[in-house]
Amino acid sequence: MEKEQWKDRILGSLEGANRAVPRPEVYHNIRAQLTGVKMTGQMTIVRRPVLALAAACLALLLTANVWALKQQYSTDAAAPNSSVYQLDNANFDLY
Repeated sequence: MEKEQWKDRILGSLEGANRAVPRPEVYHNIRAQLTGVKMTGQMTIVRRPVLALAAACLALLLTANVWALKQQYSTDAAAPNSSVYQLDNANFDLY
């Protein structure tokens, strides 16, 4: 019964609330900004320092990936029968 009263009180708290109405000039300002933006479709030239930085980051990323793969395969070749996910059965004593 107490929960029902609480629910009714919560639902009744919105009674008398009015919908928010923006000022009329808000729509006018938005339309003015939208019509002021002109899509020209022209391409911009990427400057050399930005292009060089992007190429350096890509080269660093590729080098790090190749190095990580090489380390993984060299570790696997040394111990082919071992697994990272090997379980230690001694720790699963149920009795």
